[in-house]
Amino acid sequence: MKAFLISLALLLVICIFIGIHSYIMFNLSKDITKKCEDATALANAEKWDKVVEQIDNIDKAWNSRRMWASLTISTHEIEQIEISLTQSREFARLGEKSDFFGEFTMFTMLVDHIPHQEGFHIEEIL
Repeated sequence: MKAFLISLALLLVICIFIGIHSYIMFNLSKDITKKCEDATALANAEKWDKVVEQIDNIDKAWNSRRMWASLTISTHEIEQIEISLTQSREFARLGEKSDFFGEFTMFTMLVDHIPHQEGFHIEEIL
């Protein structure tokens, strides 16, 4: 009976950790997606200094929760996200609108994919 209770307690701890992790990854994606929308609007208006500031804010948000992301997201995926963000920043500094939108769209898609990749979905159980 004691082993059963210990196993149950461990299962509960694991479930809580999974829930917390999914919640953090969902909020990270939502937060960055909102900032990406703002950066896109600024880029359409060709306010490149403000776009660079917004990308710096995105970078801070990403770095603040990068440790949580690295627990379950592959290193390759994290590198793609960071490379895409860095390239987007450089294209914004140069004012290259078409290159910026191409790379920034890729970054946005990678970030939008995080909740699906990290979340707990019923399709995965069935």
